[in-house]
Amino acid sequence: MAKTTANKATKAPAKKAAAKPAAEKKACAKACAKTAAKAEKPAAKKAAPKAAAAKKVAAEFVADCPLATTVSVAGTFNNWAVDKDMLKKDKKTGLWTAKISLAPGDYEYKFVCDGKNWDAGDNKIKHV
Repeated sequence: MAKTTANKATKAPAKKAAAKPAAEKKACAKACAKTAAKAEKPAAKKAAPKAAAAKKVAAEFVADCPLATTVSVAGTFNNWAVDKDMLKKDKKTGLWTAKISLAPGDYEYKFVCDGKNWDAGDNKIKHV
């Protein structure tokens, strides 16, 4: 009987020793996969900002509306919103001005006085 017990004792550690490398291989494979995935993500993030890095330029809008109480500029750059880009009146000159950051391109626009009176005629074009 002593031999049987000794045989079982020597066989059991051999099974555990064989099981550990397999578990370690699985853990290593998972860790390597995570590391590879993390290494790929920053490369993708770095490429995206360069493609979308169009520098904006300050475009100045000037309107001569001496009797208006409010003046805004509506155009293709703000979906023709009347209340988004408001101009400020210069007390010395009486002109309404605003500087708006826009990406380079061509934009159509009109001035809107008092929220309802649009410039007459064709749309103006601003090249930025």
